[in-house]
Amino acid sequence: MRKTLHMSQPRILVVEDNPLARELLVLVLEREHYKVMEAASGAEALDRVTGEEFDLIFLDLGLPIITGEEVVRRIKSDPCTARIPIIVNTAFDPDASIVKDAIAAGADEVLYKPADFKNFVPVARRFVDKRY
Repeated sequence: MRKTLHMSQPRILVVEDNPLARELLVLVLEREHYKVMEAASGAEALDRVTGEEFDLIFLDLGLPIITGEEVVRRIKSDPCTARIPIIVNTAFDPDASIVKDAIAAGADEVLYKPADFKNFVPVARRFVDKRY
């Protein structure tokens, strides 16, 4: 059962298995006054979205075990979570099958690594701020 939360600030889930990359992205987004939650794996991300509400998800495609593409597919196929925009980030080539599969599964946008983490802020604003 999903919790219903009264959200006073936008909530973003950052899913990244690289601890340093995850920490940097969290810091950049928190500086912009977003409420940021973290997940280090696809399984942890799926657990978080079934128990909490998010306005946006930044998701690394290259996750081990449960790939980012699979996470996108599961979130987008669930009526309770399908509305959450998912921005995947990856070092894979734009023509790689994993990128194409993530887009086909419902990813809303792709950001390519290496990326300046400050580039995530305009994306967050575009997808989230219009709701608040």
